[in-house]
Amino acid sequence: MLKRILIPILCFVLLQSGVWIMDAGWTSASAAEKKLVVGIANDPPYTFKNEQGEWVGITVDLWRHIARDLKLDYSLKEMTQEKVLNSLQNGSVDLSADAIIITSGREQRFEFTVPIASTRVAVATLYDKEDHPWLAALKIFFSWGTLKILIVLLMILLLLGFIFWRIERKSNPEHFGEGLIRGIGSGIYWVGSTMTSGVCFGVSLKSIGGRVLGLLWMLICALALSAFIASLSSTLTTHHLSETKLSVDKLRRMHLGTEAGSVPHSIVEKIGSRTTFLKGEEDVLAALISKKIDGFLYDEATLQYYAEGKYRGIITVHPTSLKEIVIAFGLPHSSPLRKPINISMLKLLDEPVWESILSRYGLDSNFEARHIVINREKRHKTVASDE
Repeated sequence: MLKRILIPILCFVLLQSGVWIMDAGWTSASAAEKKLVVGIANDPPYTFKNEQGEWVGITVDLWRHIARDLKLDYSLKEMTQEKVLNSLQNGSVDLSADAIIITSGREQRFEFTVPIASTRVAVATLYDKEDHPWLAALKIFFSWGTLKILIVLLMILLLLGFIFWRIERKSNPEHFGEGLIRGIGSGIYWVGSTMTSGVCFGVSLKSIGGRVLGLLWMLICALALSAFIASLSSTLTTHHLSETKLSVDKLRRMHLGTEAGSVPHSIVEKIGSRTTFLKGEEDVLAALISKKIDGFLYDEATLQYYAEGKYRGIITVHPTSLKEIVIAFGLPHSSPLRKPINISMLKLLDEPVWESILSRYGLDSNFEARHIVINREKRHKTVASDE
């Protein structure tokens, strides 16, 4: 009876020991023996080929550092993005070097590493000349708020002009005499001149009361001018941000396009706007330039890559109020690579190497795509030096 109980337990222990040995063996001998197949598709700025025909990009560079850290041998297998996803699902590749957006549907098909970063959903539109700061300033200048300020300012000029006339008319008849209209006009002229330039030529103050009030007025003007400049700068910045960030309501009124089958495809469908789905990113950009669509909805880093590169001065990118998307490497289900890659990647993401990779492609440490500036020559030299 005791043997019947002990034998199954012993078999189970031996079986588990074998699994542990296999897992431990992967991190040492088997890792060096097996050549991994890494699926990759064109998806700038995450993965793309440089002028020398070599694969570069944010996630490609990160993967190279991980492979070097884990001493992994691998080969990059080029395929379409849809083929990469299918290959992860059927296990024909060991890993994807692409930046794959994490979704619940994809989590059911294959696994993900820990997130690499997150990026915002944005919309690319044709370059709008109304985005110029001078035009934005003109809009603010002719706004109702500015008109109210001008009305108040005119009332102040009239009031102070009248006060200066009352004070100066007896001791300074040369400038403030000869009737009510001319006297108040001289007062308004003095107040307006000192307000704009700090000095008034042609009209002087002679009475003690007038000079004291004039000095007080010039001090007020100096403080008010500083406050006005600060307020205008703040208003321009707020106006620019509010104009460029697109709300969901505004997106619904636009004819949006995106890549068919992508995660933004499902986002566009949920928005409920008029939509057009095309095969690839370049096709959507061509439709945007030919004005067949109003905007290209996609992830911000990719759109900024095009806006600062090939389509510089042609398209402009606006962030949206939509939820950010998270990217990671993809792996087949139950992949033994997942844990060691996660450990290596988490270590690298806390080191200067990650900031160096982001800087190479124009992104800051927070992965905010709006700061992207593509410098192709510098990027290629840096990539070549890493190899």
